[in-house]
Amino acid sequence: MTHAVEGAEDDVEAGVRDVADFAASPRDVVCGISASASTPYVRAALREAKRRGAHTVLVCCNPPGARADVDTLVLARTGPELVAGSTRLKAGTATKLILNAITTAAFVALGRVYRGRMVGMRPVNAKLRARAARMVAELTGLPGEDAEVLLAKAQGEVRVAVAMAFTGLGAREARKRLEENGLRALGGSGRKGAHASAARPPAPRKRRVGTGP
Repeated sequence: MTHAVEGAEDDVEAGVRDVADFAASPRDVVCGISASASTPYVRAALREAKRRGAHTVLVCCNPPGARADVDTLVLARTGPELVAGSTRLKAGTATKLILNAITTAAFVALGRVYRGRMVGMRPVNAKLRARAARMVAELTGLPGEDAEVLLAKAQGEVRVAVAMAFTGLGAREARKRLEENGLRALGGSGRKGAHASAARPPAPRKRRVGTGP
């Protein structure tokens, strides 16, 4: 993207069409973003989403008044910008922080985060593949080489590899168990298996701290 499409925010029909293209339903949450709370595209998209039964959210930095008929309003009162009209400053920064919080919470709720690690990642390059192997090793207590083998059997899916370690099952059965119970449940009550002894990292050794004998 090299050129701004300034007129897109006024396209009401596009807002309706985009929500329809995604087939929004009562199972979905549709989040609109508008610093002014009055962007026609966003308002139209949220109206269409609400009509389809989706839970609607508006993230804005200006009180919308009665204009915003949404289920959840997230209002960041950032006040006037240092440079008038430049909403990429305070409003843009605040909006980014809010969206970071929303998406991170969604990842946690969907089971994509486990013990502070993004186990739902997609290892699509060498750096991410190395990170995925480290996560499997850290979460299971397995040596690095064994973690890589397990990750390969799981077709690169960190969650599945960890579930395999926790349960001792093959990739297909571990994936099924993961979908049924979630990784947290498997980590606490997984069936004993070939990898179960390495499912948890060893507890750190206690150290005595003092100045005298």
